[in-house]
Amino acid sequence: MNFLKPFILAFGLVTVATSGYAASLDIALDGGKRWEPVNAGTDGWGDGSGRFKFSGNSVTITIEDKASNPWQIQLKRPRVNLTKGQVYQIVAEVSASKQSPLTIMLQKDSGDYATYFAEDVAVNNTPKQIDISFTADHSDPKTAFAFFVGGAEPGVSYTFQNIRLTSVN
Repeated sequence: MNFLKPFILAFGLVTVATSGYAASLDIALDGGKRWEPVNAGTDGWGDGSGRFKFSGNSVTITIEDKASNPWQIQLKRPRVNLTKGQVYQIVAEVSASKQSPLTIMLQKDSGDYATYFAEDVAVNNTPKQIDISFTADHSDPKTAFAFFVGGAEPGVSYTFQNIRLTSVN
């Protein structure tokens, strides 16, 4: 039995050494499955509201009531497993019916809502191809991946197509 101890110990070390690697991340819009439309005014914790319409790899958000803060109307994908040191890529095609602000955000999804990544983008009626890479400086299995649109005026419609968040090997 003692001759098996080195093998058992070696297997345990290999298991521990490989368990620290993150699984590949590939998040798409997928018709809105697992995505949450956030309307602070409708949800009762702020103001602003929007109408969300999902269709395949596309979503349209029409601002109905302007929000006091951009995050009060957002398209959010909760429970993203972010791994410190991992490189991620965000791609999407985005337009708005008139020049409007957009914030792309990865943040803690509770408590202090710490920001892990943020990028402000101005969009208009010409589709804009977004292609951003960043290295995560935190690990958090409950990260929110979101697009904040609450800074737009009532009547503005945003169209998002082919949203993707992937880990880069």
